[in-house]
Amino acid sequence: MSSHPTEVIASLKDKIATSTRILVRERLIGPFGHPSARVPGTGLVAVLGHTHDDVKDLAETEPGDVVVMDLDGEVVEGSMDAPGERFMHTEIYRVRPDVGAVIHAHPMHCIAFSMTDVPLAPVWHLCTLFADGVPVYDSAVQIDNPDRGRAVAAALGDRKGVLLKGHGLTVVGSSIEEATVSAVNLERSARLQIMAQGIGAVESIDRAELTDDLLTDGLTLEEYTHTQWDYWAMETAR
Repeated sequence: MSSHPTEVIASLKDKIATSTRILVRERLIGPFGHPSARVPGTGLVAVLGHTHDDVKDLAETEPGDVVVMDLDGEVVEGSMDAPGERFMHTEIYRVRPDVGAVIHAHPMHCIAFSMTDVPLAPVWHLCTLFADGVPVYDSAVQIDNPDRGRAVAAALGDRKGVLLKGHGLTVVGSSIEEATVSAVNLERSARLQIMAQGIGAVESIDRAELTDDLLTDGLTLEEYTHTQWDYWAMETAR
């Protein structure tokens, strides 16, 4: 029996609150940045609300801080506005039916790569989902209207993530758990790559060692996602 839409939305709000606390702990967001998740079978999206007016500590995020909006960015449930860059989320969902969640964040090491001609590479075994490359959206402007949202979606294409030049990153996944874990791992891998470049020539992981899902051989997507998500969720539980 399928869950009632109200139950699905309640579950997504709880997961987005958990995602936010994880991303804050990892210094990917705060005060700016926001995770979202598609409400399956609908044209609705659950997203962290625009908490700026309340100057809320995002490490204390609760399900009540999450709002539901339609694909035009209009809030249909919740007491807050949607984030200003909501169109980054909505326009990706419009063109990527495979995407169940979107993370927009501002991690320093990934931003550093967005400013250079050095590409992020699959150098860490927990970041090979990005082995097809991470393109760069060549602008630092706020994604505050649908046209800019469509431009980011176009730059993303069919990839797992896109860097926004001098601004941040946007990572997608089939679920909020996968997208969150992937965003954290992309920033950790960027930090490792910068560290390794200070030692010597950097080598990517051989693609022959990857599965069809671009995971290192021997690791399933379920293990990759939930082993990390469950641990981090436990560490950030309120």
